[in-house]
Amino acid sequence: MRGPPSDTPNLDDVLARDFAELKVGEKNIKSESTPEPEREKTTESTAPRVYNQRIDAVEDRTSFAVKAPISKPDKSTATPSSKAPPTVLKSPSAQPGDDFDVEW
Repeated sequence: MRGPPSDTPNLDDVLARDFAELKVGEKNIKSESTPEPEREKTTESTAPRVYNQRIDAVEDRTSFAVKAPISKPDKSTATPSSKAPPTVLKSPSAQPGDDFDVEW
């Protein structure tokens, strides 16, 4: 039983329309397919892939080169022992109730 006509879609009508499109079949559906560019064939693609296998790596190099580390400029005048000790105040510089300026 159908109700009075309205602007809102009816679920039964929408499902009937969409399932009718499915009954057409995949062979009759026209889709725009773009041809894929040919991939270069490599030896890796021809060999079957084997997963979860143990790999034993053997190092056969006799020597290797390492770049020298970048050194920071030497500051012989500014050593930690030559710094002045911080000044310790006897009381805090701000007291409860002091007004202070805050920039928003």
